[in-house]
Amino acid sequence: QVFSLLEKAWSGSPVQFAWQKTLGNFLAVTGGDRAVKIFDRHGQKRNEISLPGNCVAMDWDKDGDTLAIITDKSSAIFLWDANTNKTSQVDSGMRDAMSFLLWSRVGTLLAVGTTKGNLLIYNRQTSRKIPVLGKHTKRITCGCWSTENLLALGGEDKMITISNQEGDTIRQTSVSSDPSDMQFSVMKTDERVSTRESTVSVVVGKKTLFLFNLNDPDNPIDLKFQQPYGSIVTYR
Repeated sequence: QVFSLLEKAWSGSPVQFAWQKTLGNFLAVTGGDRAVKIFDRHGQKRNEISLPGNCVAMDWDKDGDTLAIITDKSSAIFLWDANTNKTSQVDSGMRDAMSFLLWSRVGTLLAVGTTKGNLLIYNRQTSRKIPVLGKHTKRITCGCWSTENLLALGGEDKMITISNQEGDTIRQTSVSSDPSDMQFSVMKTDERVSTRESTVSVVVGKKTLFLFNLNDPDNPIDLKFQQPYGSIVTYR
């Protein structure tokens, strides 16, 4: 039902969508019309959030309570509360356009990256904002949170940074091309099996899978795929 609705609503525009985490009651959808529409699981429209520009990114928090949205024309972070059906705004305080958005997997922290490489960590519970200027020197394009609230980020400066939840850089490394599709994982080692997510994996230049172990930062693993395989599309 929902997708037949969408085809009519946005024929010809690229569509982004995100299911509500944990509960799966709501689907947030945006096309090229400066709005995010919220549908319930029966295909009924519950709300429409008007935006000052095109949606750059959106993400649900871990419990599915809050949908966060950033646009290309505003320094505000738009928050839609699934329990009250109300929209609010948080001023990021950033002077440049925002390019990246991701909720923590374990807490109420929201990471927002900008086109000039600056970072904001926003705590939804306490309303505390930690701005980190110059985290990267160019646009932040990808990232991921670990289960221990470490934040890995990649950017057009071909750098990968690992930060704690206060925004301090604890590790960084350079890569040979643009990073994308970044994930934290547990790496099995010969010594013993650890349950800590100490490895960041990232696609580099769509051709290489780069594995960066935080406990062995001087010896990253670069898995190059032969040319006949083509580009890396995705991995798990």
